[in-house]
Amino acid sequence: MSENPRIQKIRGFPFPKVAWFTKEHIEETLDYESHDGDIIICSYPKTGTTWLQYIIMQILSKGKEFPSFHDALVNVVPFMEMTGKGPIDEMQGLRIYKHHYPFNMIKRNDKAKYLYIYRHPQDTLVSAYYFFQSVRGEKFDFDQFFEEFLTNDVEYGLYLQHVLSFVTHKNDENLLLISYEKLYTNRKEGYLRIAKFLGEEYYQNLVSDESLLNEILEKTSFDYMKKNLPVELPQANPEETGKTINFFRKGGIGDGRNALSLNQIKRIRELAKEIMKGTEVLNEWYRE
Repeated sequence: MSENPRIQKIRGFPFPKVAWFTKEHIEETLDYESHDGDIIICSYPKTGTTWLQYIIMQILSKGKEFPSFHDALVNVVPFMEMTGKGPIDEMQGLRIYKHHYPFNMIKRNDKAKYLYIYRHPQDTLVSAYYFFQSVRGEKFDFDQFFEEFLTNDVEYGLYLQHVLSFVTHKNDENLLLISYEKLYTNRKEGYLRIAKFLGEEYYQNLVSDESLLNEILEKTSFDYMKKNLPVELPQANPEETGKTINFFRKGGIGDGRNALSLNQIKRIRELAKEIMKGTEVLNEWYRE
């Protein structure tokens, strides 16, 4: 199989080949030394990253902070691969930023806090398929995209290995693993768990003020975010207007079952059993 033209290899790892992801920004953030107390959102594309970042911003600000999608991406929760380290270094006070790097590629700080959100591979695949088409403005063949998704020759590498890189460290005190499906199914319990990890004061804020918790639940609902966060892609030329993309598509669970053939579902399951054997996450995805 010839190498995927959509990717660029940096340190042997496949990153998206797009104008706003420069080798310089990726290299400098892979080597970035996090500060004590930093909050770092980690994920694979289309597993709930944006949802999680707004949940965190809302919890930390007691429901006040709800920046535009672009402002969050560049200034409030800088996306490391895109912004480089500059905007992170300029941040004052509590710093939150995010990346899609696998665990073994990042420099770790035991006094920083890491939150990793993961999603069922079927749904991740389908969401990524529609998203990457929208970003690139071109049509992909679904079956070909499926084949690529099961290899390392795709943006951010093989999804199952990405998840495994974090799951292997599930007992680290400063790492919180978050199941997209569990969070979606029981948002109140999930938000309280996230708040507790961020700090006792944030947990107490929500426990003692039900109206605040309900406000945060409302502002981080899929419908509210889709309505209030129009998404424009960054341009290589800052003076150009970004094109609006369909970022918030469905946001539910189980969409992969409808898009994949029975054989494709079986192949993902078999690969997951091979790569993630013995993990709790595998049991979450495939209860057999």
